[in-house]
Amino acid sequence: MGAQVSDSIAQAISRLGELVDAAAIAPEHWQAVCRGIQDVLPDGRVLMQGYDASAPYAMPLAGVGWEDVNFDVYFGHYAALNPWTPAWTDLPVLRSTLSDTVLPRRILERTEFYNDWIKPMGGADSASGIKIVQDRSRMATLCVHYDRRGAEKSHDALVPLFQALAPKMRRALDCNRAVLRNTRSPLGDSLMRNLIDPALVLDGDCRVLDLNTAAQELSGGGRSLRVTAGDRLVLGDAQAQAKLALAVAAVCSRRPGSIGRHDVSFRQGPERLSLSVLPVTQNLREYAFGGSASLFIPGTIALVIIRRELVDSSIELDALRRRFDLSPQEARIALALRDGGTVAEIAVHLGIAYETARVHLKSAFAKTDTHRQRELLALVLDTTGPRG
Repeated sequence: MGAQVSDSIAQAISRLGELVDAAAIAPEHWQAVCRGIQDVLPDGRVLMQGYDASAPYAMPLAGVGWEDVNFDVYFGHYAALNPWTPAWTDLPVLRSTLSDTVLPRRILERTEFYNDWIKPMGGADSASGIKIVQDRSRMATLCVHYDRRGAEKSHDALVPLFQALAPKMRRALDCNRAVLRNTRSPLGDSLMRNLIDPALVLDGDCRVLDLNTAAQELSGGGRSLRVTAGDRLVLGDAQAQAKLALAVAAVCSRRPGSIGRHDVSFRQGPERLSLSVLPVTQNLREYAFGGSASLFIPGTIALVIIRRELVDSSIELDALRRRFDLSPQEARIALALRDGGTVAEIAVHLGIAYETARVHLKSAFAKTDTHRQRELLALVLDTTGPRG
């Protein structure tokens, strides 16, 4: 196969740059980007793929030249055998690569993937590619497959195109993340809308992929939980935050036989928030060749459902009073230490003067044989248990 170029590289880069800009706002335009790349190498098979650590195989985001390929067969068997997939992980970002340098041909030709999938296809046994973006759990690549007999000329024609477009494509994918975050729910709009309790969908890094109206209202207060500018869920309790991170990571990497549900709870003022973290497996095949959606929707996600309960503190107050012979107000101040805040803030919360709060706190110190708030807090926790 020759490396015939349909237009000058400079003109092609300019034209394709406009298509990438369009794809940044409308992810379905990635298909047009792939068609434009094929115009440069008419016999090439262009493929843009997303890789997620929790998914069993790479997912085609967009592509042209694959119309004769049965991708149901690919997903059913060969996708998991693709020897190029692990090789991509260690390659640098934004650097064009020839497939033979990633995986030597003598190794490729011994694989079932090559002999039963690539070779019968014809005209796709060599490729040029570039890694567009990579973070801890996912990456995206652009490849053009072609006949190995014209590999050198084809690669030389594609390298300047890849190097010029890849940074722009990377920025476009960043835009896609924001666009898709607000347009499509991983669980379906009807399910999230019909959940009465606050609910969020998280990836393995606690990034919020979706949340319902109840969760938006709860996060709007900012004390119990909030969603940062980077779309990460942050709880109002550091210990609960650490437990949530472990729970979400566990369900998103769930394997057969592992625990499916994790629960995290913490107290915030008069409320206790209980979070149930459940694994949900995505059918990524629905997203094949549908743009960049599957790049931002992992194979397994976490559905977090939140229940809010008012806490009856009378039992805890009675326990403190009986154990240390505290007055009602001394017990309330001691118990308030568990929820954090300064003495001044506790006084405001209880509706008493600051000096009054200090007097009761000193009296509680004396009766419990403690001298610092953290010592008194340790006794409170020993008596009543932690907030969660």
